[in-house]
Amino acid sequence: MTRSSAVLRTTGDVMLWWLSRVEQNRATSDSYKRSTRSMVRKNIMPAVGKVLVSKLDRRVLDDKLVWPMVQGGMKAGTQQKAFQALRQAFLLAEKTGRISANPMASLTFKSFHRGAIGSKPASLSRVDLPELVRRLSTNFDRDPANGLLPLLMLAHGTRIGETLQAQWSHISLVERVWVLPELNCKSRRQHLLPLTPQVIALLARYRQALPDARAQVDWLFPVRGGARLSPTTASSMFRAISGGKWSSHDLRKLMRDCLADLGVDYFIGERLINHSLGKVSETYLTRDVMERCREALERWHARLDECGFSIATGLDMAVAASSRIDETLELSGAAAIS
Repeated sequence: MTRSSAVLRTTGDVMLWWLSRVEQNRATSDSYKRSTRSMVRKNIMPAVGKVLVSKLDRRVLDDKLVWPMVQGGMKAGTQQKAFQALRQAFLLAEKTGRISANPMASLTFKSFHRGAIGSKPASLSRVDLPELVRRLSTNFDRDPANGLLPLLMLAHGTRIGETLQAQWSHISLVERVWVLPELNCKSRRQHLLPLTPQVIALLARYRQALPDARAQVDWLFPVRGGARLSPTTASSMFRAISGGKWSSHDLRKLMRDCLADLGVDYFIGERLINHSLGKVSETYLTRDVMERCREALERWHARLDECGFSIATGLDMAVAASSRIDETLELSGAAAIS
């Protein structure tokens, strides 16, 4: 008898059954699967895995899971994620008839935590931008094949998982757009990013620097053997670049802050970093949204130019962009990419 068809007697039965559902769901991102797997196996299962579903209540959760996490120095956000995993698992088990009663139904995280759950402060601020851009651009200039990832993320505010799944077939240098398919995005909707002359030039330099074998692979960030760069390896790269002082997500936060400083409309800023705006807010976005996004990125990349972005792009923006872009397209072999 499989776990999916058996009666789920213990909390561990419920969590492992739910985890298998998460891992088999093709619409779920790899990063969510990894973090969920880690939370279930490292935190929830050792604490309450053997507790019978009929015995799980607020006191047991507090004694065996929440309070030990507090005593272990785990942040409130981590505690909340564990609680949310339990709630989701038991709700699905109840809806599919695998448990007769849901002991989590009446419980909320506020039942255990009274204080506010603060977001993690950013490790990069606006004052860090000039030095950061010069450093990343210089690294790229020395070694384009290994220097593109952080610059591309800073330029567009993309998430690391979305960026690592980029393929050359997603990029049209003729249409000057980067398409992020819905299955690659946390928002689960297709995301379109306009490409500025600076980024087109950056991609051209990058592709020319790739070893021949990797240049033939469709992945934007290929490794030996034809696979794409893994999130684990990418995270290690960021730790090495930053000396452990900031993460890939800090680039995204910095880009969003700088968009606000540049006077970019709130809705356009949120659209560029692919935040969900809600149905009501979406109505404020008109048909010219793509052009407005392009204008915002041009303004942002002009700011990067002031900080030394041209070290990486090799593009002198003092020359009219329209007179340089055709040359860039020829160098990059756009016909093959588009």
